[in-house]
Amino acid sequence: MLQVSNLTITHLKDLKDLVRDLTLTVNAGDRVAIIGEEGNGKSTLLKLMMEPSLVTDYVSCSGQIQRAYSSYSYLPQQLPEQEAQLTLNDYFFADTEADLDYAKLYRYAQELHFDSQRFASSQVLSSLSGGEKLKVQLIKKLASDADMLFLDEPSNDLDLDTLIWLEDFIKQTDKTVLFVSHDENLLTKAATKIVHLERIKKKQEARTTVRNLAYEDYSQQRQEAFDKQSQQAKKEREEHAKTMNKHQRVKQNVENALRNTKNDVEGRLLAKKMKNVLSQGKRFEQQAAQMTEIPTQEEAIKLRFSDIEALPLTKRILKMDGQNLEVGGRLLAKNLSLEVTGQEKIGIIGANGAGKSSLLKEMWGSLCQRTDLRAGYMPQHYGDLLDQAVSPLDFLAPTGHKASQEKALTHLASLQFTREEARHPISQLSGGQRAKLLLLKLVLDRPNVLLLDEPTRNFSPTSQPQVRQLFAHYPGAIMTVSHDRAFLKQVCQKLYRLTEEGLEEVGKDSL
Repeated sequence: MLQVSNLTITHLKDLKDLVRDLTLTVNAGDRVAIIGEEGNGKSTLLKLMMEPSLVTDYVSCSGQIQRAYSSYSYLPQQLPEQEAQLTLNDYFFADTEADLDYAKLYRYAQELHFDSQRFASSQVLSSLSGGEKLKVQLIKKLASDADMLFLDEPSNDLDLDTLIWLEDFIKQTDKTVLFVSHDENLLTKAATKIVHLERIKKKQEARTTVRNLAYEDYSQQRQEAFDKQSQQAKKEREEHAKTMNKHQRVKQNVENALRNTKNDVEGRLLAKKMKNVLSQGKRFEQQAAQMTEIPTQEEAIKLRFSDIEALPLTKRILKMDGQNLEVGGRLLAKNLSLEVTGQEKIGIIGANGAGKSSLLKEMWGSLCQRTDLRAGYMPQHYGDLLDQAVSPLDFLAPTGHKASQEKALTHLASLQFTREEARHPISQLSGGQRAKLLLLKLVLDRPNVLLLDEPTRNFSPTSQPQVRQLFAHYPGAIMTVSHDRAFLKQVCQKLYRLTEEGLEEVGKDSL
């Protein structure tokens, strides 16, 4: 259905390769996962295989792509602005060219707990929650008659029930699926083939790996191969070092004997021996050049909160007692009761559209007015805090002072930003890079209370363990909305489910 041969993708701004010499065959029924660190070109590769015109303004490419499918459906990482302004009715029914299976449309709506009567609603898509925006897109895209699905981060912002449904759908569908994902559960359950994009050697070199393996098998074999090669390379270098030490001693002894001999015959014999020693040294050098290469992997992110003024364990951070949650005149939840003290870490879960992000925003609005604590906020929609036109460097060092910029560049380098990427407009960064930028700002601001809305959703599987550890060891209070099961289990001490009737405490075994 899709054949990619010797594809190389190069960023036009810094002329660095994102993808190097990729050869890939996608057969009917394959479920191909594209994985890699933030900013490595996953979304770009997905778009290029689907429709090159989507990326030609910022990358060039060489190689061949042959497409042999009749039609495709594309789920973008973010809802396009022109679609965000549509009503639900226009989104589902005004596009006369959309080839939809309406039986599937209504069946998926029922399975995803989305009221199909809302299809004819005049509600604008931009007013939906992040999860609902993704849910309505999934319902429409998956109900198309396309034989190829291109999905970019299809699990972002979905509630737990929908996540499980999506995992099963991709696993069982007879359609061919290419998807970008950071969700380890989705990758584990659904992928049958892995395309791994890496940028190694301080992001100066692109490396592309394709394996016909399930994700867990790929991860295990990759780590085993890395460990085996590392051990072999270490052993060979240790043995070479011993050989060279012995060789240097022999060479030094012959040199000393040559300097001290006064016998012509002995001198000729020593000179011949020295020639053999030097020849042997060249052979050792050739052997060194053929030693097993020391393997390289992308470096994990390096972040930690320091110098945080931890709050007393008994200090009241937040108290809600029977409050209502309303958005746009619509009552989402009533009788909200919650108390957070000291250094508690609270997780909030619930169905898409329940009002979790709205609740977190209200908490943020209340806490940021307080003078007795410092609150930091990571929103679900990064554009709420990030100006798309400025660069990461300008965002972190707005004064432009050289010392501030160098400090910012050092911090950005710890998150695998190159100096070129630090000067790209934020609009050109991947979702994961924007998440890293907001996370870094939190670390630099040193708040003692954090409000986090889906904080891990754009981090790669490689980075997520470090992100979980960062927040698990955070010395302040955390209130977070998340559907990341691993994050909730490792970081949060208490979980609450938001429903129309309020906040209900639930156990972690419910995840």
